[in-house]
Amino acid sequence: MAVATGLLPSAWAHVSVGRPGGTRRKRPSVTVRCGIADLIGGDLVKLDLGRWLTDVEKHKALAIYTPHEGGYEGRYLTRLRYQGYQFMDLSARGLGDPETTLTKIHSVCPAHLGRQPIVSWYYPPEVDYRLSLLPPDAKGLVVWVIEAKVLSKAELQFLALLPSLRPKVRVIAECGNWRKFMWKPLKEISGLSPESA
Repeated sequence: MAVATGLLPSAWAHVSVGRPGGTRRKRPSVTVRCGIADLIGGDLVKLDLGRWLTDVEKHKALAIYTPHEGGYEGRYLTRLRYQGYQFMDLSARGLGDPETTLTKIHSVCPAHLGRQPIVSWYYPPEVDYRLSLLPPDAKGLVVWVIEAKVLSKAELQFLALLPSLRPKVRVIAECGNWRKFMWKPLKEISGLSPESA
């Protein structure tokens, strides 16, 4: 909403209010201009959802930047869900090596609490396991990585190349914050050239 600014209290007019020696501040008139987006909610008017779906199919791995208050990414996630994608949500913190966790059999050593034996459990590759559980009518699997800004450049490069290793996989990585919801190809963010796919 556009509001006239630049009027400081020192610019207010001091006018007499009818009492001898009495003055009171009077506010000047202010014109407020607003558009249709201010009346119905500018955050609800998003005309880029078609471009979002096109870019997900074209680039297959995107880095997204969301506003700090959050909530906007849910609209884009829902649009992918309507297209037939299933989701695997991951947090980059505690993920370990993405290549090992997502595409190889990996061991997990739980916390050792006192007189318990130290053991390792082996888990199947997360992406391959989720792909095997997809329903037949699913379009693919979206690996949604939150807090991806903590990942190194090499880890982001692997996430950018993951759709070429597993063709039914799409990667969305939350790489930071911005004033509005925006996205870029993950290959561009991680420093890969477009020909390296």
